[in-house]
Amino acid sequence: MIKFSIITVCLNPGEALPETLKTIEKQNYKNFEVIIKDGGSTDGSLKKVPEDPRFVVISEKDTGIYNAMNRAAEKASGDFLIFMNCGDSFHDESVLSDVAAKLEGLSDRKLIVYGDTYSLLSDSVASASPVITEKVCYNGIPCHQAIFYSKKVFEERGFDESFRIRADHEHFLYFFFKGGAEFVYLNRVICNYEGGGFSESKKNKKRDKAEHAAIVKKYIPASKRFLYRARLIVTLQPVREKLAKSKTFGPAYEKIRKKLR
Repeated sequence: MIKFSIITVCLNPGEALPETLKTIEKQNYKNFEVIIKDGGSTDGSLKKVPEDPRFVVISEKDTGIYNAMNRAAEKASGDFLIFMNCGDSFHDESVLSDVAAKLEGLSDRKLIVYGDTYSLLSDSVASASPVITEKVCYNGIPCHQAIFYSKKVFEERGFDESFRIRADHEHFLYFFFKGGAEFVYLNRVICNYEGGGFSESKKNKKRDKAEHAAIVKKYIPASKRFLYRARLIVTLQPVREKLAKSKTFGPAYEKIRKKLR
């Protein structure tokens, strides 16, 4: 029977932590553990963690989000890991049972399994690409709250903590280009994504772009990077990004994007 390790990292998360944990408690599949890696919260949020032996709190200083994720992953005992940020949640009560049914008997393989994301900002579903390609790796990977990693993935390699904002992107590309992982698309919505987090704040935009450039340079040839970048410019990527995040235009935009993929 598949066991899931659900990892949530936090530092003074307020009500966002208990709201996320409530959606985990409601899952109709019960073979899971929740590892809450706390950086030393003082806002009382940890008092709202359910008194359930499956919910484990590790409270200690860390050096950032990805360092916290790596430390939690080292403690995980599940067959598959998923990282769920505070404020984000599972899309419905059957996510884990549906995923477990797909993954039964596959825990001995090096798998990265992903699905779609429901954006709370745009009130629409952002569909992931059914097939991971070099272009997908350049443009943007699936939301990490919609990705299940087999334990074998993190036994081989955790997140590169030199990347403060896009370590999950670098990790995904490593296993696509070098790590030999199998990528499996689940045609269902996995998570509700709050948006507006650490990587999307205005003060981090410059670093986000710099890290993206460094990561794709590491794995994708210059000629291909030029073509993918040119395509984004020609197709007005900044405008499309705003449309995707709009509640007015987001649903229609996602429908068109899915058809044209």
